[in-house]
Amino acid sequence: MNNLYANQGWLFIAFIFFGIIGYIAYIRWRDRNWIGKRFGDQKILAMSFGVNYFGRSSEPGKPRKSSGFLLLLSDQIFYRSRTARLELSIVGRNIAKVYPDNSIKGYNLHQSVVKIDFINENDDRDSAAFKVPYPPQWIQAIQHNLLKG
Repeated sequence: MNNLYANQGWLFIAFIFFGIIGYIAYIRWRDRNWIGKRFGDQKILAMSFGVNYFGRSSEPGKPRKSSGFLLLLSDQIFYRSRTARLELSIVGRNIAKVYPDNSIKGYNLHQSVVKIDFINENDDRDSAAFKVPYPPQWIQAIQHNLLKG
């Protein structure tokens, strides 16, 4: 009987693999429920999970990195981190420019990010950087839906 379990290492690996898949599915389910409660009937034009946010240029210190989801709504871009519960809402009419870049706060991020220049809540020029899946599509969607002028 002991020999039966001795060569079953694949079972342990399969358990870990499906555990990770289950955890990811749970996190996405939880995030989708939160989005539904927060935004209700508002139409979500684009949504990405696993987005990395590197902070705003107006924040002091080095760029920070948090992971969460990014939403494009008809009037704003909304980011929420998964663990820190950090939220950022950028109103569409305050966005000046959206473009690919590789830096924020003068620091090279060594990766391509979507950078958004906007006017913040203090009426100052600000920028935010996001690592998103399919950056060209995000840039085009933001330009088409929020930068209509």
